Amino acid sequence: MTISQILLTVLGGFALPFAVLLIWGRLVLKWHALGGFMAALVIIGPIWLLNHGIPAAFIKQAGPVFIDMGLATDVGVYVHGLLAGGKIKQSWLNVLAALFGGILAGFVLNKIF
Repeated sequence: MTISQILLTVLGGFALPFAVLLIWGRLVLKWHALGGFMAALVIIGPIWLLNHGIPAAFIKQAGPVFIDMGLATDVGVYVHGLLAGGKIKQSWLNVLAALFGGILAGFVLNKIF
C-alpha cells in the first residue's frame, strides 16, 4: 500500500465512528426508532459508498483478510466511551457479545459467498 492509500484507509475508518457519534444519537433523541432507521440510511449508506462502493474508494483492502467498517466503528465508539468516563469492567459482556457476533457473521458470510 502507498502512503496515500494508508491515509485514505485511516480516514475511511475514522469517518464512520465520527459520524455515528456526532449524528446518530441526535436523530434517535428527536425521532426515536424512526431516527435510528434514518441514521442508518444517512450515515451508514453514504460512508459505505465512500469506503467501498466507488472506484476510488477510501479503504484499500490489501491481502485476503477483509475488515469491514464495523470494526472501525466498534473501536472508535468504544474508545470514545472509555475517554468519556466509561468503565472497562462493566463493558466486557458487550465486547464479548460483539466479538461473538462478528465471528458468527464472518462464518455465515464465508459460507454464503
